[in-house]
Amino acid sequence: MVNERKCPACGEWTNGLITHCTYCGAPTDPSLIAQESRNEREKVRRAEKLRNESKTVKKLRALKGSDKPIHRLIFFIANTLFTIYMGILSFVVWLIALITG
Repeated sequence: MVNERKCPACGEWTNGLITHCTYCGAPTDPSLIAQESRNEREKVRRAEKLRNESKTVKKLRALKGSDKPIHRLIFFIANTLFTIYMGILSFVVWLIALITG
């Protein structure tokens, strides 16, 4: 008798040597089921992260992916100014740490 697996989706018994159910097409291999579960959790996590983003981050993301050159230019300028600001802020924090320690 051939090794058989019960499909977790439809409950039918299929050949254990194949990775997907012949009746419904769902994966029957435990490693494929685990991989799909991980992919689904990652998809939910990314959707939750996007939903919790601030309005500013959403607008910047829209500017970055825009087809209009003026929008991309605005994003480039904003990104450059933010990088300069963070550089100055990091220097000040480093300077304070240097003085105190």
